[in-house]
Amino acid sequence: MNKPLILTSPKGRAIFPHLTEPDIKFKPEGEYHVKLECNKSDSVAIIKEIKGLIAKKVQEEHNKNPNVKIKYAPQPFEEEGENVIFNFKMKASGTRRDNNKHFTQQPVLVDAELKPLGQDVQIWGDSILRITFEPHSYSMPVGLGCTLRLKTVQVLELVTGKATNTLGELKVEPMVAPVVKTESET
Repeated sequence: MNKPLILTSPKGRAIFPHLTEPDIKFKPEGEYHVKLECNKSDSVAIIKEIKGLIAKKVQEEHNKNPNVKIKYAPQPFEEEGENVIFNFKMKASGTRRDNNKHFTQQPVLVDAELKPLGQDVQIWGDSILRITFEPHSYSMPVGLGCTLRLKTVQVLELVTGKATNTLGELKVEPMVAPVVKTESET
């Protein structure tokens, strides 16, 4: 069996991270995921690896059945101007195909000095991360593509929360009792 390819992303800005607790909104088994916005010039080698894996899978499928038109799944990244947004995922639990045993897993979370983060640390959007992942090609009914499986998340700059006010600047005025006139005064 071939050793899996493990890559490390350049540092980037986290978008909608679910790294401390799995997201169970659309998948009851849970899923850890994060989108990572990176500089395109720093991501050239990773994009080349991903496209190479997809091309290899295309060749395998073509060799199996050369007459079938190949359908492509969405790529695990989007290019937006000078940036690339990578989509990393990891199932939180499931059943193994080879032995039907249940499993649970979570990404390894470390700080900038590679020390493990505590279970109570919440990683919010705009944190600066570097991610170690396994690109995995697939051929499914949705098409042929590649998924980026989370392995380790290094938190270079942690954002744990923001106090935002969408109403703008609020001013607190002292409460003034209303003036009530009686009928005898009018």
